[in-house]
Amino acid sequence: MTLTKKDEVMLTGHTKVIQDIGWSCDGKRLATASGDTSARVWTVDTHREGRELELKDHTQSVEGVSWHPKQADTLASISTDKNIRIWDIRTKKSVPILTPEEIINVCYSPSGNHIAISDKNETVRLLDCRKNKIIATYALPASFWVNELVWTQTGEALLLANGRQSSLEKGLVDIVKVDTTAGELTPVHSVVSAAANCMCITIAPSNQYFATGSYDGISCLWDTANLTCLRPCCTTLEEPIGSLAFSHDGTYIAGSCDIEPRNTTARKVIDVSEVSNGETAARVDCKAIPRKISWHPSQHVLAYGCEKYSKDDDLGRYDSSRSGGGSRSEVPVVVVTFQHRGGG
Repeated sequence: MTLTKKDEVMLTGHTKVIQDIGWSCDGKRLATASGDTSARVWTVDTHREGRELELKDHTQSVEGVSWHPKQADTLASISTDKNIRIWDIRTKKSVPILTPEEIINVCYSPSGNHIAISDKNETVRLLDCRKNKIIATYALPASFWVNELVWTQTGEALLLANGRQSSLEKGLVDIVKVDTTAGELTPVHSVVSAAANCMCITIAPSNQYFATGSYDGISCLWDTANLTCLRPCCTTLEEPIGSLAFSHDGTYIAGSCDIEPRNTTARKVIDVSEVSNGETAARVDCKAIPRKISWHPSQHVLAYGCEKYSKDDDLGRYDSSRSGGGSRSEVPVVVVTFQHRGGG
């Protein structure tokens, strides 16, 4: 393994499962979305302190957060209360945009001018942030659902990680062309990604690769240009893949499993693999089930949000600067700093 864990810090405050997590573009703040109806923003630029800001304008479960790619004080959050909220972190105020359905996925475009969302009605919508208006929609067939979506780094298309409600149970990646001028979302291609439902998707900073994770525990690295599968990644994971993320330099990809809380025998780990060859670079043993993961935008620092502690979780083994190990009523956010083996 080429990476070792240098430091680990736990932040607590949420009381229900963490649905999403992400770093601001300057790497000084970490945002989390939770089923406790709140989003939180943590100031963790030192990686040893977690001053938090609680955002409580949503009335139901907060399903996702996405930072503006160029403005470190602007955050989007989405909820099953059907609202997108655009936050100014400096004033702690938000602008709501009501949508027709309960929203479960959100992602800013690379330019920051648009936001893509998907909802429980399996409809993808495109928001123009300059007008705070939905300008395009794409409804999937009734037998499909969208588990996650990402923009290509050019902003020309969306990649959808899709599941299918049928006996075929094949995971798909849909490529949807985005025309912001005409206000159109047009499906242009579909790739079978796995024998089981495609649970998650992420794209490399270079746009050269994307990766998918499926319900059968398999994650794969893909060539974006040719839409061909290159090799497996995060191969030590055995449960359904719940989250994948590339490091800022595209050197590593981290993955975690979507483990049912009642499954007390599954290993609570994060696999960090080398993109170049698929070999495991590091493994993070987690004390609670990791739900979502996110790499720092300029350092080999990985944050992950968890499921609520089970009675079998060991709380005393965290090196925490805030909570001294936490309590079972709190859901941990963990920040792990890596160094290259040998201290480099």
